[in-house]
Amino acid sequence: MGWRDTLAGAFAPRSQLDRWAADVTDAIERDDDDFWYSELGRKSKAGIRVTADIALRASAVYSCVKVLAETMASLPMSVYRVQPNGDREEFNSHPIGELIRYQPNGIQTAVEFWETTILHAALRGVGFAEIKPGARGAVDQLVSLHTDRVTTEVIRDGTLRFKITDPFTGATRTLLQEEMFRIPGLSSDGVTGLRAVDIAADAIGLGIAADNYASRIFSNNLNMGGFLSSQKKMSPEAQRRLITKLVEMFAGGNNVGRPMILQDGIKYEKASMLASEAQLLEARKWQLLEVARFWRIPPHMLGIDDTTNRSTVEEQSLNFVRYTIRPWARRIVQAIRRDLILAKGVYEVAYDFDDLEKGNLQARADYISKALGAGGTPAWLTQNEARQWEGWNRRSEPWADVLPQGTNPGGGAAGAKQPAALAAPAETPAIEDNSPDARARRLADKENKAFGKALVRHAGDADGMRDWIKAFYGGHVSSVMKMLEIRRDGARAYCEFQKREALGANDWHALLETREEKLAATIAAVLKQHEVEHGNDAPIQA
Repeated sequence: MGWRDTLAGAFAPRSQLDRWAADVTDAIERDDDDFWYSELGRKSKAGIRVTADIALRASAVYSCVKVLAETMASLPMSVYRVQPNGDREEFNSHPIGELIRYQPNGIQTAVEFWETTILHAALRGVGFAEIKPGARGAVDQLVSLHTDRVTTEVIRDGTLRFKITDPFTGATRTLLQEEMFRIPGLSSDGVTGLRAVDIAADAIGLGIAADNYASRIFSNNLNMGGFLSSQKKMSPEAQRRLITKLVEMFAGGNNVGRPMILQDGIKYEKASMLASEAQLLEARKWQLLEVARFWRIPPHMLGIDDTTNRSTVEEQSLNFVRYTIRPWARRIVQAIRRDLILAKGVYEVAYDFDDLEKGNLQARADYISKALGAGGTPAWLTQNEARQWEGWNRRSEPWADVLPQGTNPGGGAAGAKQPAALAAPAETPAIEDNSPDARARRLADKENKAFGKALVRHAGDADGMRDWIKAFYGGHVSSVMKMLEIRRDGARAYCEFQKREALGANDWHALLETREEKLAATIAAVLKQHEVEHGNDAPIQA
């Protein structure tokens, strides 16, 4: 095995050896010291090595990810509680409401956090944030992580594990799936998003090469005045005298337009080259459009639109919302549901797109008016159906479920058809079981699952397992309060008892087996007796 294979093999899979080894060889041959302190990236066909940080120096890439990150970060987002009839009520007092809307951690605002996360997801394929428990419960803070410092692994039980590298010490630590909030982009394996910066490397590299070429052209060729040619051979001294005399006579603003007289057969030939002749502007504009395609950003948002009219720009803006922003919003909302919300059937998160779609509100209003029977058109929607289509809650008035046939104030008419809601009643969602047995089972399942994964992660590391037990039960109080519906002092006593038992155990695997068999039943029995003797407001005794 050669030295190049040995060096590259220490850092990369076999499929990347040739590319990275070539980069190393090129760096040695050109004595490029900066290579050893920068991120390895793909070398484009234009000869430019493209990494995520280098790509951001290209105006097209920076503009694309900036538009995407800032738009997503500025969109209003709210937490809703789902009612049994399908209606939603805003419930931003939920613990994650503060995190995702205002401040996810001690140093970032929500806008800064979402900009950082979407920047990584758009460039590097996935955005990461560590979930830290605390006073608010299992999700107390979301701390941004640099994607290049996170390695994703699939473990035997099918869940994910993440290795985090400290940029200062090089030490690594491990997070499990429930400790990580992640937003992957388009993926080929369902786990890790494709790195757009690598896929678009050739287009980005060509754009950077065109910028470099344009800089050289403008700094050299375009500043050259011209050539003087003579049929006779001139000595170096005669050449210097001629140039000096011409500069004295014709240089400066006062000599602009002064006629020039050349003797002895000397001729002047213009040497300057126009940018339009070099096709630089057209080439650079085309490359901007080529890069914009990878992130699906309309040209006018990059400042290069010079042909479209107002109506076309408005349509492009609406398409940007439908086909670029909406998919990212759905991806983020579902990631929040998966990683941050415990009661998934009760709470949900949604974006508000009204501000972005205001340019088309008139068309939507016309459509809904006709759907409700305006202008003599037969109605095909009830008011409640129209409201649900817009994402609003239903009205309780009986006429709101009647298909309109007239124009009376209530939206219905005498002799109206059978109400649509009565003709096809919606199925009422099942109410979650809140009995002591069900609450105990949910809490026991959560604890046992977390305990089992901790044993996998800290196998052979007793000190690490003890530290995890202390941290877990220290941040578990809020979860116990909510899941068992008891006061804080009772939840704190429960967590303290479980922590002491776990720290004092000689065999954690045996303890887990015992808890899987008996913990739910024990908690349920204590809950039932506690409610009989003291009621729900008294603290539970562990």
